[in-house]
Amino acid sequence: MKRTLNRLGMLLIVSGIVLFAWLMNGNAKSDDHQQEMIDAFRSVQATEGTTVIPAAAEKAADSDSVAGIEGILSIPAIDLEAPVLYGADAETLNESLGAIENMDLPGEMNGSYAIAGHQAQVFGKYFNRLHEMEVGTEFTFQTDDEEIVFEVFDIKIVKPHEVEVLEPKEGIALISLITCYPAYSNEYRLVVQGERVE
Repeated sequence: MKRTLNRLGMLLIVSGIVLFAWLMNGNAKSDDHQQEMIDAFRSVQATEGTTVIPAAAEKAADSDSVAGIEGILSIPAIDLEAPVLYGADAETLNESLGAIENMDLPGEMNGSYAIAGHQAQVFGKYFNRLHEMEVGTEFTFQTDDEEIVFEVFDIKIVKPHEVEVLEPKEGIALISLITCYPAYSNEYRLVVQGERVE
């Protein structure tokens, strides 16, 4: 009996070590993929307006890494820098953040732009700290031609069907950052709303 318990204990320890290594490897791969997309996007940006495209940037422009990227969302307050892909379907949101389809351009006056992301993932950060945002927090969205600064002015928790929260507001360029709430639940949506500031 004692030998069986010892073997079981050893098996549990080894299983724990293997699981931990798997999680660390998955996180590293996710971080590398996110950084690859960011680097590819920025390489293409750096070549705009030039007649000679460096080989590395040309390769990045042709790669799948830059395809479908709307821009780079940076929120220093929650240590987030991530590419935003076009679309908010399950496949896209498993890869990165996703811009909700058929909305206005980011930073457009009297327009509304929205970015969705998972709050809790096995691999990747995404919006797992979005709940830490506060009114007054500034963040940026880098498109292919400009860096737009936004400031949080409202934070809401709504039901999934309450999509009217995304409607444009007169006199501001609205951006909404959306995730499920609370963590590990999809009962509500946490919506952090910002307006463009100069």
